[in-house]
Amino acid sequence: METQPPQALASSQAAAEVSSIALSMRIPPFWRENPRLWYHSFEAATDDLKKSSAQLTQMVLVQLEKPDIEQISDILFNIPKEQQYQAIKERLISVYEESDSRQFQKLLAEMELGDQKPTQLLRRMRNLARDKISDSTLRMMWTKLLPAHVRSVLAVSEQFSSKTTLEELAMLADKMIEQTQEVR
Repeated sequence: METQPPQALASSQAAAEVSSIALSMRIPPFWRENPRLWYHSFEAATDDLKKSSAQLTQMVLVQLEKPDIEQISDILFNIPKEQQYQAIKERLISVYEESDSRQFQKLLAEMELGDQKPTQLLRRMRNLARDKISDSTLRMMWTKLLPAHVRSVLAVSEQFSSKTTLEELAMLADKMIEQTQEVR
């Protein structure tokens, strides 16, 4: 067996450390408000690394705070290391992700345009709706949250083209609001 010279070994260890640091910078702290999206981001960052389930578990654990770890302590103590990653993922999502009924309630009662663009509002509403309501219902709910002058222009534009998608209407609403803000 051929051994590496000390310089080559040190160089390879340094490269591994740099790679590890770069990866840890790409992984954000755990997002309690959107655990499913956090896992999507985490898995995208680690996908090409070919890490074992146990290694992925360790990478997740360093991103969690004490309350999060308390939610999964039984998994850490009672499930074999190679099965922990998936069990932890499922638990954290089930603990922190809002139920469908709560998300629908938010959609009905807590949405407002505020400082965001109409396209951003529509995206938030779509995320909360989770494909459980039709586009026509979502369109009605979304347009009610827009300023009156924007609603009236959108109503006219829909009459001229019934093929206008909700996304196209949202982009049009963005432009209208942008133009009225420039005038002020």
